[in-house]
This record gives sequence, structure tokens and C-alpha cells, in this order.
Amino acid sequence: MTLEEYRKNLTRRFEENHFESAGTEADYIASEVLSIPHIELVLYPERIITDAEYEKMESFAARRLKNEPFQYIFGWTPFREIDLSVAPGVLIPRPETEAMVDLVLKNLPLRGTLCELGIGSGAISLSVAYERRDVKVAGSEISLKALEIAEENRKKLSLENVQFFQGDLYSPFAGKSFDVIVANLPYIPWKEEKNLPPNVRDYEPREALFADDEGFAIIERAILDSPLYLKKDSSGAIIFELGGEQGCRAVETAEKTGFFTECRIEEDIFHVPRFLYAVHKK
Repeated sequence: MTLEEYRKNLTRRFEENHFESAGTEADYIASEVLSIPHIELVLYPERIITDAEYEKMESFAARRLKNEPFQYIFGWTPFREIDLSVAPGVLIPRPETEAMVDLVLKNLPLRGTLCELGIGSGAISLSVAYERRDVKVAGSEISLKALEIAEENRKKLSLENVQFFQGDLYSPFAGKSFDVIVANLPYIPWKEEKNLPPNVRDYEPREALFADDEGFAIIERAILDSPLYLKKDSSGAIIFELGGEQGCRAVETAEKTGFFTECRIEEDIFHVPRFLYAVHKK
């Protein structure tokens, strides 16, 4: 079978299963297995698919037709300037979260310190450490599976300015203080579970998606405790990812601490009100 024949065959199967972007889905699989950029696949219509390549593509296709995310099928995902290993049990980093790194970098002084709560795959912490070798990064994660993946990613990137710890929120950081605290914690209300797309609802870890109190319970606790872990003798900031409807409540919670001198909501790349930015200026 030629590459063109296989792409047409797989596209038809995705169409029959009501995938909106059937051709793109097929091309992602062919690109991953053949190590050809998906936009260049059209240049090799007569390339013969070997038996081993065919079996691997069919294995990937079967999993994708059950709505499993590509990131889990392939075992990796890009995030800003780095590639990250991901696996079931670990939240898949989203493009909109990349903007958090820009906010963090703007607020980190030279040789500054960053704390991340709930590191997941390590996407935010590792991106900051990769792009700013002068900073020190510490991250916490309650899930041992996620912690294992994050540490694997850290070693793969040879980043010595990062340390990850097992524990809930601030529990590993008693007596420590940081210039910036960043977090992408669970924020989806449980009642929304039925409305999520199946590739999220059926595959990604529930403990990384959902929270009580309309999705705000864990975030609220992290905001209220944050002044204890921010430096008092210099400017300190928190940057938290939120659900699109949680902005007002997040700002009110930050203001309630009496610690922050400025609190506002920043938009993500899709112009959704997504990030709480609260700063304590000396």
C-alpha cells in the first residue's frame, strides 16, 4: 500500500466515525510513524508503507478511533520550546497555558525563585527553567504518577535548576518563600463532566480536572495561603489559571488576603479571561 492510499483509507474511516477533521487526524498518525512532517506527506504519494509501519499506524488509529488523545497515543507533546513526555494519569498541557510562562518570566527577577503548585508533566516549571537558566524552580505534585513523568522530563532536558517534590500544594515548602507562585490547578465543576469531550472526560485524570465548590475549592485554598510563601521584602506575585467564569471570585479571594496591592485577570491566547495575576509590591 502506498502512503496516498493509506491516507485516503484512514481519512474515510475517521469520516465514518464522525471526526470533524478526518484528514488531519489521518495525517497526524502517518506523520508520527513515518517521521515526515504532516504538511510534507503530500510530497510522497508513492512511498510504500512497510508491514511494520502499517501495523503501528493501525494500532494508533484504533486507539484514536476510541477518542484517546494523540498525546497519550504518541507519548509526547510540544510545549513552547520543549517536548514533553506525557502518559495516562497526567494532564495534557494546553496551548493556552503557554501564556502563563510569559507572565511568569515578566515577573521573575534576575536569579529569582519560582514555586509551581501541581506540576503535572512539569510543563510550566520546565519551560521557565529552560528559558531562564538563572532562576531556581521548585514544584509540588500530589500524584506520584505525574511526579514520575515530570522528573523524567526534567532529566531528559538536563535541567539542574529545578526540583520537584511530592505533596499537596505548599506542604513541601514549609519555611520557604518565593518571588512568584504559579499554578494550573483543577478548576472544572463536577456538574460539567458530562459536557466535556470524550477525549478529555474518558482519558485524562479526574483529579487534575475537577474540584468541589464549582471548581474553585483547591484554587481558593492556594490563593489564601499564598502570602505565607511569597517574599515580603520585594515584589511577589501569584499567577493562577482559572475557569472562564471564575475571574471575579479569584480577584475577590486575592483581595481578601489583604496582601496584594494589585489584582487583575489576564486573557489567554483565545481572549478568554483565564489567569489571575495578583502582585504584592513593596
